[in-house]
Amino acid sequence: MKVSYFMLSQFSQCPLKYKYYYIDRLAERYRKTRPYFSMGSSIHQALEDFFRIREKKKRTLQNLHYLLRKNWIRAGYGTRERERKWGLRALEMLTNFYNTYDCHITPIMIERTFEAKLDGLILTGRIDRVDKLRGGGYEVIDYKTGKGLLTQEENLQLIFYSLGLKYAYGIEPRILTFYFLQKNQKVSIVRTPELIRVGLNRIKDIVNEIKSTEEFEARPNRYCAMCIFKGICPYGIRAKG
Repeated sequence: MKVSYFMLSQFSQCPLKYKYYYIDRLAERYRKTRPYFSMGSSIHQALEDFFRIREKKKRTLQNLHYLLRKNWIRAGYGTRERERKWGLRALEMLTNFYNTYDCHITPIMIERTFEAKLDGLILTGRIDRVDKLRGGGYEVIDYKTGKGLLTQEENLQLIFYSLGLKYAYGIEPRILTFYFLQKNQKVSIVRTPELIRVGLNRIKDIVNEIKSTEEFEARPNRYCAMCIFKGICPYGIRAKG
């Protein structure tokens, strides 16, 4: 069975949402462009292009701002004023990131996809960045543009990427890191055998639950307001997005 972290997270949030995505294949019909996703994709592309610059002297704040403007997705904002506010927010995130962290490091991987076979599963995904640590070992990195901080669910995401990196590329990261760009905070966890064991068991548990589920019931949660299927939810979830 081929699984992605997104697939697992959607089922954990709401089995009905998972059904709409992966069984009924309704995503394209109901997907809407929203400011949060447009801004997030723009920031990710700007950072990807920035770290691909080989000449470190050209990795300036001005060039990072230029890459944001170049890659800016102008969709889903509704009005120019709203788009301007989201643009300023993105600019502030990247400025803080540049002024706080090492922007002259040379990653060994940038936006790398993986497909890894593990215990009867095929893990698939896309990793934002992998760095070689100065003291030895590797660090897998994911950028977050939302307001939240590290949760158990997101912790599983890093473990998932760690497993993908190991079994697809033979690289076993020592540090697993999130950059929460909106809060300008870096949160890292050390990869340990116990952490990986617990994470892998959790992945298998979710997969087994998916396979055994016959009735995919709606499960109201904190993501309902952003759900693309909230208009067709049989329970009448109508939280404002």
